[in-house]
Amino acid sequence: MWIQERGKNSRLADRYKDPLTGKYKIVSIVIKDKRKKTIKEAQIALTNKINKLISEVKSGKIVHGITFKQLLDEYSEYEKAQIKRSTYYNHQTMINTLTDIFDPDSLVENFTSLVLTEKLEELMYGDRNLSSGYVSKYKYYLHKLFEYAVKHSYIKENPIDKVELNYKSPVSGQQIKDKFLEESELKAVLKYLYNNTKIYGELCEWLYLTGLRIGEATSLSFDDVYQKNGDWFIDITGTLEYKHIKAKDQKKSDSPKTLSSSRTVFLPKKAIKIYLKLKRKANGKGFIFATENGTPIQTTSVNTVLRSAKKKLKLDKSLSTHTFRHTHISKLAELGVPLYVIQQRVGHANSKITAQIYLHVRQGAIKKEASKLDKL
Repeated sequence: MWIQERGKNSRLADRYKDPLTGKYKIVSIVIKDKRKKTIKEAQIALTNKINKLISEVKSGKIVHGITFKQLLDEYSEYEKAQIKRSTYYNHQTMINTLTDIFDPDSLVENFTSLVLTEKLEELMYGDRNLSSGYVSKYKYYLHKLFEYAVKHSYIKENPIDKVELNYKSPVSGQQIKDKFLEESELKAVLKYLYNNTKIYGELCEWLYLTGLRIGEATSLSFDDVYQKNGDWFIDITGTLEYKHIKAKDQKKSDSPKTLSSSRTVFLPKKAIKIYLKLKRKANGKGFIFATENGTPIQTTSVNTVLRSAKKKLKLDKSLSTHTFRHTHISKLAELGVPLYVIQQRVGHANSKITAQIYLHVRQGAIKKEASKLDKL
């Protein structure tokens, strides 16, 4: 290996014999400086690059020495151009966790289904105490990651294919009940919000009335609301892009969270009242739910106030912006709205939590109605 000087850039270069032509070729990579550590890292990267080039010709021959960190970095760059910005940054958060539970220098070829099973179950039952649903997302990500490794001849087969996790038992009725607010709790929380920060009260009441996700609501402009045949609607076509973006530059994404999230939502009278009030105040310009500077309301700010409300009101259940969405679902279930209609309204193709809230509320309603039989 040797260092080439090309203008302002320095490159580490080496020769390899192309197995297809039998001729020697030169391959190189850029180096930012000439420190020993930098050169050593570059040598490893260049060797891996050469091995990859050779493996593309010698089909089936494994490229040895690829570390878990190298695979993560390579795959992350590969998928960056193919997924939404919000998904990409969610994956970066997952990567931080993965490099914490797996040694970044571990060789990809040495990963086994047993090791992966133990580490993923540790996420559920260890200090992190993640939900089964969230761990399943890690499993899916690792599946895609190792599929990439198989495709590039870093490993022969995907070790995730043989991973069978011992997921947590389904949540109990009490746990489901803790995911939404009872009517008295809802009134108390909204009163606290209106007295603390009025716009937060208006936003959270809107979430309860519409069942929207927080990102869907905060991305809305006044033009997104329209009338048709005397009724009011909004078309959900995107969500707020906010991660790693300054508030003044935040905007609605070109597509919603999922395919099923794209929908038309009917607005009840109370939601219309909030909308018209805010429209008059802002002269119909900008985001519906905005700060005094015109920037969209930030989820973290609202959740900070909600934590204070939870403490002040001594609520023994979770309280976040998503709680109002769950409360909306529980109210529709209480009113007897069919599950498939609720799922369509909130943009869920299939959600266990939605179904569990629905069944929990409906069972309570059935039991209440059944008690009337005693009067026969």
